[in-house]
Amino acid sequence: MLYATGTIHTWREHRQLDRACGGNLAPSRIRTALGSERVGASDTKEDGALASCEATTRNGGKTLTFRLRWGPGDERMMKFLGRTHPSGYNSPLSPLGSWPGVLREEAGATSASLWLRCDRKDHRSLIVETRIEGGPGAVTAPAPAQREKFAAVVVATAEKAAGSFGCDQVRGGSLAGLGGSPRKKPVTLAEARGTCAALRPTESSARRLGLGHVWEARASGTAPVEDCVLTTEADPQLPAFSLSAYYGPFAEGYSEQVTPRVAGKQGVQKDGWRVWATAKCPGTETRALYVLSGVVGSDAEGTSGVPVKKDDPGFRTEALTAFARQSAERHHCAELALP
Repeated sequence: MLYATGTIHTWREHRQLDRACGGNLAPSRIRTALGSERVGASDTKEDGALASCEATTRNGGKTLTFRLRWGPGDERMMKFLGRTHPSGYNSPLSPLGSWPGVLREEAGATSASLWLRCDRKDHRSLIVETRIEGGPGAVTAPAPAQREKFAAVVVATAEKAAGSFGCDQVRGGSLAGLGGSPRKKPVTLAEARGTCAALRPTESSARRLGLGHVWEARASGTAPVEDCVLTTEADPQLPAFSLSAYYGPFAEGYSEQVTPRVAGKQGVQKDGWRVWATAKCPGTETRALYVLSGVVGSDAEGTSGVPVKKDDPGFRTEALTAFARQSAERHHCAELALP
């Protein structure tokens, strides 16, 4: 009778959720996010992870995956954020409310990465990575309510993991103001009020290069990665320059896993489209990294390049300087080294 009613299945699934990932999951939050009481879980035992697992609805429609590890870790950290090529297109990130994390939305999936600071003596970092995918409507962006349910899973997992691995509890965090992909709401450079606000004074210079729009997220001052993407005046969906700020293990991960050529406290890549700066920030020994990169694509003739009317190294330095200063100020960083 218990098998016929599904009671045994349900009991087993509850035990699986309680035990998976070393007991660091939040079962009730997971069921809410997946929209089902029938959710099982299993450990995946990924190399280099403190714990890794996945939770799946009984019908296999939706899946949540988790990975807990010390940061920055292996090359999968940047790959998880979609950062695999320094001059390629990077899907812009948005802040995880006021928590020290970021959200990434793509077709059929939403990912989040959250940074916890552990053992203040050596500034160790715990990275919590979570991803949800599948289910009805998976090819579209999640509704705000679904986005918040997913974010709540990430935060609840991080809070449990903080206790398990001796990390600082992040107090007073809020999920208010969660946003979707910045790409879906481009604005003119003159209208920028978030992570691209510092670039407003460069509007006239940008227009001479054929640039006029931006993809920006809310400027939270707590996100470990902040993005601003400059797009062309003719097509708001055509990226030309990507500006990003990386903090703590994310700065270390970018310089080690994406482009080792970004070395030293500041610099300009002479044979490319890259400019960078760094700053000293509280709570971490790793200097924050601010990078401007050209987004290289292909035009109708098949030649590769950044979609601007002309090359202007002065503009790149001006834009990166403005962006870095504002982001560093939000994060209470000092000793800003500019190119």
